[in-house]
Amino acid sequence: MKISSLLVAVLAIFLMVGCSSNPKQDDKDSPDKDTRDPDRAAVFRDQQDPLAERRRLDRDAKLNAAQLYFRARRELDSSDFAGAIESYDDLSKRYPFSDYATQGELERIYALYRNFDHDRATSSADRFLREHPRHSAVDYVHYLKGLINYARDESALNILPVDETKSDVSSHRRAFDDFSLLIQRFPGSRYAGDAYARMVHIRNRLAAHELHVVDFYVRRGAYVAAAKRGEQVIAQYPGTPASYRALEMLVKCYELSGMKQQEEDARKLLAAQERPKGLDQASAENLPRLSDASAPPEKPGFFTRIAGFFSPFDSSKPDA
Repeated sequence: MKISSLLVAVLAIFLMVGCSSNPKQDDKDSPDKDTRDPDRAAVFRDQQDPLAERRRLDRDAKLNAAQLYFRARRELDSSDFAGAIESYDDLSKRYPFSDYATQGELERIYALYRNFDHDRATSSADRFLREHPRHSAVDYVHYLKGLINYARDESALNILPVDETKSDVSSHRRAFDDFSLLIQRFPGSRYAGDAYARMVHIRNRLAAHELHVVDFYVRRGAYVAAAKRGEQVIAQYPGTPASYRALEMLVKCYELSGMKQQEEDARKLLAAQERPKGLDQASAENLPRLSDASAPPEKPGFFTRIAGFFSPFDSSKPDA
């Protein structure tokens, strides 16, 4: 009887030990096994990762920056330059470190240029060159700076028949420097050809502007001063149509000043030069013509000075 009771007790202990060591039960109840709900596991990992929230914010910011950029680009393509500028400003303020912000800064310069906001366009171009000196579009920014200064003096008055060579040319000098820097630094740029063509036009215009100063002295009988200014035009702008005209005026000034040797040298130099084609035409750079210098200069009247603002009635440009 005692033996059977002992056997029953040993059997009960064996069954209890076997159930507690069941591997299936251990796998089911073990917290280290990845058999839980995947959503709960992701939440647990995000709670443990301190950068998870930062990555989520970055993803949302990139999506919102793209939306802002493409909205600004649509406005730019539709010629709504004021709206595009506002959208680009919003993009740079809200997401200044995104990839779209850099592209937006570049396109904003063009939008300001097309919106005739030349001062802000120039400052934005200078800031872009300072902040992104190695950007692949640096040559384009230099080209834009030249275009901005080239068009700075353009206005609705340009439709009037006014001689542009008599106006201020300081902005064109800056445009010439911008285009020159572009060609020096990026001779193989796709914009170098157009920049060079604009430089030629600007150089001719600057020379024509200086020639008006020569004509001013001639009309007032200051032939020595006119000769000195004409020499500067020939030295600074050789090969331009204005330089040939300045040489013609130089001969006349030397003749009226009694400077025989200088007159002879100038005539020889003039004879060796080839006359530019179309120089005598009214459309040839709007160059002033030397009037009858032997006659005493006349003081223009009131109505003559008013009419001088318009080329067709400009008394400072005598007929050919």
